[in-house]
Amino acid sequence: MPTGAVALAFSTARGYTCAVEQTEQQGRTGEVLCHLSPLVLVVGIPLANVIGPLIIWFIRKEASRSVDRHGRAALNFQISMTVYFVALFILTQIPLGPVTTLGHIGLRAWTYLNLILILRATYQATKGELAVYPLSIRFLPQ
Repeated sequence: MPTGAVALAFSTARGYTCAVEQTEQQGRTGEVLCHLSPLVLVVGIPLANVIGPLIIWFIRKEASRSVDRHGRAALNFQISMTVYFVALFILTQIPLGPVTTLGHIGLRAWTYLNLILILRATYQATKGELAVYPLSIRFLPQ
């Protein structure tokens, strides 16, 4: 009988460990999706960089506190980047040569910076770390 009890306890502990790993993996998937979803903007859908993380965050924020924090960080950054994009786009519409050129250079830099920071935050989320985005305005409190 004692060996049966030990085997039962061992299998229960193993089942608990697997359940914890599965829940952690699901949470990490939500974290990664929050940061990776702004890349939908590449398809050409306007404001997809904000709508993507908003949908993921809205669906999964109750399931995990970690997904809630990552979603807020991604949303704050993408809303900030949208504000910067609008400002740069307005600069491109001003009919002064240097200002227009500055706006075009800024839009190019905006594109690369957004892509690099999205990928960096996604990598940090896969390691379980909360990404700190530079240039991010706190629209949603952390």
